[in-house]
Amino acid sequence: MESLLSFSGCFNTPLVIGLILAIGGWIFYSNKNHRQGIQLKLKDLRKRGITAPATIVSAKNGIVNSGSGNRLMQMTLEVEVQPEGRSKFVTTFKDWLPVGRHFVSWGDRPEEVGKKIWVTYNPEDVTEMLFEHHDKDHKYYLGYPAFAKLEKQNIVIRKTGEEAIATILEVEDLELVHSYHKEMKSVLRLKLEVTPKTGEPFQAEVQNTFMNAGLHKYTVGKKVTVKFNPQDKTQVALV
Repeated sequence: MESLLSFSGCFNTPLVIGLILAIGGWIFYSNKNHRQGIQLKLKDLRKRGITAPATIVSAKNGIVNSGSGNRLMQMTLEVEVQPEGRSKFVTTFKDWLPVGRHFVSWGDRPEEVGKKIWVTYNPEDVTEMLFEHHDKDHKYYLGYPAFAKLEKQNIVIRKTGEEAIATILEVEDLELVHSYHKEMKSVLRLKLEVTPKTGEPFQAEVQNTFMNAGLHKYTVGKKVTVKFNPQDKTQVALV
């Protein structure tokens, strides 16, 4: 009995606690280094690879990861790839795909069959492939970086520009919202006639993110408040 007590007591020593912390830290940093290694590999593949549309032929479930805030599943996908100017081909690869918040059953995923996606692959070894995005979000991934750059410019205009009233002449949905958020918000292009406090009216265009619940405020003929750069009247931002 005394030997058992002395054995259990050893787990309260600072040495054992330190050992546990060291093991935990090693696991954490090993996983972090593994994730960083994967990201570097993907970055390298994007530099030398070919990005092309593909159609899912079959899909199988794998493990689920919700740690990043997005529910992802490592799926095994058989796809038919249709690269521009090259022959179609069929191959199988594994990668992480978004699966939403709903319960995901194990086994085959017939609901994925026929879906259009975009992939990047190594032309020297087509089994080296990564999932980029679903085709329904292709316009978002192509156009959003330029919109994000414009948004940074708009922040400056809102701080330093001159205020004016503008009339909406045209409205266009640019479809630069990810499919996950399309029910909540939209990115619109508005053509405006701006009436400054001094000087002649002029026409300009703005792009902005709007909550869908308030889109009725931004129709043709409605008035909005803007700020503009008096040195460059193409730079206009909604207030």
